[in-house]
Formats: sequence, structure tokens, C-alpha cells
Amino acid sequence: MRRHNLILSMILVLALLAPALVMDLSAAGQAEAGNPAKKVSRWESNLSAGAVLQEQIGIVKSFWWYALPKIFALGLSFDFVGATLPISLNVSLNLPLPVVVPFVCAGAGTSVSRGGITNYGGGLKFRIWPKIGILVEYRKYSRKPDPLVDPPGATRVKRDYIGAGIAYIY
Repeated sequence: MRRHNLILSMILVLALLAPALVMDLSAAGQAEAGNPAKKVSRWESNLSAGAVLQEQIGIVKSFWWYALPKIFALGLSFDFVGATLPISLNVSLNLPLPVVVPFVCAGAGTSVSRGGITNYGGGLKFRIWPKIGILVEYRKYSRKPDPLVDPPGATRVKRDYIGAGIAYIY
């Protein structure tokens, strides 16, 4: 059943990102054909490491595509937060200020060890170069309990993640 959920999640991600890739490739082709169009950065890749407050270490790797450039993004996140390895689809809302970009995000997905994971959070991105920035973020994860690891009677297991890392826009 877990493998089935993972496969369905990956198909959903590909279905959501395929139109974006096609639109970006067609825009690039028009620009090369002599149509002077300014290239808008629609992709962002973030990597942060930090602490899961109820555990030890956490790592968040996320890829974002901006449906509305610099403001609204759809993303795929691969995380390591304690005993779980969530894979989730996320949405993000950004306030595109020149140097500091505050953002909020939320997502839902599955996990290698257990399904039914949700997360929400936010943070700040500090631009240090036009394409590179420093990221500080907080995320709250909530998942179904695993009977082998979690205490009996738990309805949801919650974890807080605080981390910092690098944001790359391309």
C-alpha cells in the first residue's frame, strides 16, 4: 500500500509539473527565434538543515515552480524529520521585496515509513546575489502514528523543524 501511495504521488507531481515545463520550453524557443522577451526566473531550489525540536537533526530539500512569478509557487519537498522521510506537494506565497522575501508554505503528502503527512510554515529568504540567497524557515509537521515507533493511543505525531540554508533561483 505504501508503494502504491508513493507511485500515485509521483504521477501527480509529474502531471502538475509537465505543463510548466512545456510552457517554459516554448517561451525559450520564442525568445531564440528573435522574439525579444525578458526571461523570468520561475524555478527555485532550496536546501536547509536544522533541528527537529522533538528529535535531533532535520533536512529539507524543496523545488519550486512559480506559477505567478516571484509570488505564488508550487513545489515538491523531500524532507528528513526524525523517523520519517516525507515527500509532499506544497504551495508557497511570497512577498517579493528587494532584499528580504518573507514567505508562508503548506503541503501534504506521504512518507516512506507512514502516510498522511501535512506541513505548514514560513520563513525569510535573504538575497545576497541576484540568483542566490540565504533561507531561514520553520515548518510544523503532522503525521499519522506508526505503531512500531510511536506511543500507543497517539492520534497525530507532530514535529517542529527550524532550519537555515541556501536558496537558488534559476
